Amino acid sequence: MSKIIYVCSRKGPLGPTAEKRLRKIADALVPDNVKTKPESKVRVCGNTGYSVSMPNGQAHEDGMSVLLGCLFERGQFPWADIGQDRPDGNYALFRTTENEIEVATDAAGSRTIWYYFDDDLFIAATSQRAIVMFIGEFAFDDRVIRWMLSTGSLGPTLSWDRRIKRLQADSSVRLSRNDWTVSVEERPVVFSEVKRDSREHGEALVAATTKTIRSLAPLDFSRWVLTLSGGYDSRAVLYFIHKELGLPPGLRAVTWGVSDSVGAEGNDATIARQLALSLGLEHEYHQTDFLSEPVHVVVDRFLACGEGRIDKIPGYTDGLNMWAEFHRQGVVGIFRGDMGFSHKRFASVISGRPMLGCGFCSDFGNLGAIDHSLGICGGQELPEVLEKRKSESFDTWRDRLSHAYRLPSINAAASDIKYSYVEQINPLLSRAVLDVIRGLPDRLRNNKDVHKRIVSELGPKVRLGDGDATAPEADILRTQSFADFLKHEIRSDDTTDLLGYELMNRISMGLTTVPRRKLSWKRHIKRIGTIVIPEPLKSALRDRVSKPDIDPYVLAFRVIIIARMHKMLAADAQRLRTSAAG
Repeated sequence: MSKIIYVCSRKGPLGPTAEKRLRKIADALVPDNVKTKPESKVRVCGNTGYSVSMPNGQAHEDGMSVLLGCLFERGQFPWADIGQDRPDGNYALFRTTENEIEVATDAAGSRTIWYYFDDDLFIAATSQRAIVMFIGEFAFDDRVIRWMLSTGSLGPTLSWDRRIKRLQADSSVRLSRNDWTVSVEERPVVFSEVKRDSREHGEALVAATTKTIRSLAPLDFSRWVLTLSGGYDSRAVLYFIHKELGLPPGLRAVTWGVSDSVGAEGNDATIARQLALSLGLEHEYHQTDFLSEPVHVVVDRFLACGEGRIDKIPGYTDGLNMWAEFHRQGVVGIFRGDMGFSHKRFASVISGRPMLGCGFCSDFGNLGAIDHSLGICGGQELPEVLEKRKSESFDTWRDRLSHAYRLPSINAAASDIKYSYVEQINPLLSRAVLDVIRGLPDRLRNNKDVHKRIVSELGPKVRLGDGDATAPEADILRTQSFADFLKHEIRSDDTTDLLGYELMNRISMGLTTVPRRKLSWKRHIKRIGTIVIPEPLKSALRDRVSKPDIDPYVLAFRVIIIARMHKMLAADAQRLRTSAAG
C-alpha cells in the first residue's frame, strides 16, 4: 500500500510551497533499497492537499477524496460521500466536502491513521514521520517508553509524538471547516452471541467469507501473491479463493524464513509448499537470513519502514530486500490470512495481558524489578473501553481485546512495514467476517473451533505445520553480529542520554553469553505446567509466584528502537528545513 499525508490549512490556499513539501515528504518515505522509484502523486486544491508515496494504481480517487486500499463491496459504492456509512474493506479513507473533511479507518483498523490538529492545520496520515516532517517539530512522548519495554509496541493509544493522535479501529475524525473544530466517533467492539445452532454459525461464517472472496474477482491476480504458512488461516484464504474463483491465472504463493527451515519435516516452509502443490499453485520460498548488509542498515531500514511501532524483526533480517524485489517484479500486493480469532486461554487479567501483547511493566519479573524512581515503569493502564467487564467471560474479553487492541495495534503495526513496498489485503478481516465472529459463543471461538472445522472440510487434507519458518526473535538477536550491535548501542550516547545510564546499565547486564535454552527452575515448572496444571491454577501461579521475564536481548532491542526512533524523528523534523536551506 502507498502511504499518504492529507493536509488542510485554515489560513487559506496551500500554494506551491506546500505542494513541494508534500512531494518531498512522499519521496522521503520511499525505502532506500527501492531502485526504481515511482513518481509520488501530489494534489493540491485550495486549502487542501495530499501526497501519496509509492503509488501503485490501487488508490480510489474522487475529487480530493482518496481511499487507499481494497473495498469488499460489489458494484459502485459511494465511498466518497460523507453522508454514507463507511464501506467494508481494508483501507484508510479520506473524504471531503466544501464544509467538512472526514478521515476513517476500517472495521479492523488494518491501516493505521494518525492525525494532528492545531489552530492552523489539520493533518492526517498513515505515517507519523510524514506529519513530523510537515510541521517541522518533534515532541517526544516519553509514555511510549514503558509500553515499548513491556510490549515491543507503542501500546493501545500512543504515538511517538505527544501531539499526534491515533485513530482507533472502525472510527472517524471529522474536521468542520466552518468553525475549525474536530470531532471523533469511535464505534466500540461488541461481542454479543447470536442465537443460532453450531451448524448455522458455521454457515454464517462461510457465507461472509464467500462474499468477501468473491468481491476480489476483478483483481489481476498475476500481480498479487498469497503469503502461505502451515496453519489454518492462510490456507483458509487459499481454499476459499480456489473454491470461489478457481485458480486465478498468475497467482503464486510465497513463504519466507531461514534457510534451515527448507525441507524440515512439519515446518511451515515444507507444509506451505505441500499445500500450494496440492492445488497446482506455484510456490516460492524466500530465505531471509542475514545478507551482506551491516546490522545497523537492517535495523534502520526496518524502523524507517515500520516507524518503530513493533519489535518483531524475524522475517526482515534480509534488510527487507525480499519486499524490494517484489516491488521490482511489479507485484502490487499480497493476500494475508490474519484472522479475528485468538486461541490462548487464561483465567486472570494479570496473566492475560502479556498473552495478548498489552502487558504492563509490573506484569513481568525483570521489568517489575527495575527501580520505579527511574521514571520508566508504573502508571500504565488500559483505556476503559479495553478493560474486562464484570459481565463478560475471560474468553470473550480475550477476543474483544484481540479485535479492539491486537488487530489495530500489533497486526497493523507489522503491516506498516510491508506497506512501504506493496499493498495488502486481509479478506478474513472484512466487516462481514468480523461481525459473524463477534456473534459466536465462546465454545465455537475457543481454539478457533468453528474456523478449523470449516477449513478442514474445504480443501486437501494436508497436515498442519508445527514449526515457524522464521527463527525466534531472541535467537536472531543472539547471533554474533546482532549481539555485538546491541551491546554497542546500549552504551551509546544517544541511548544513555535519552534513557539514563542506570537503566542502560541494568539492561546491559542481561546481555551475557548464557545460552538461551538453559532453563531456570521457574521455566521448568512452567513447561511442566503446560501439561498437568489446570488453567485457573496456572494463572494464579503466574500472577503471584512466577511472573514471566522478557528475554534480555529482546529488552535491549526494544531500548534501541526507542533511541533510534527518537533520533530518526528528530532528524525528520529538520529534514525540510535542511532541504530548504540547501
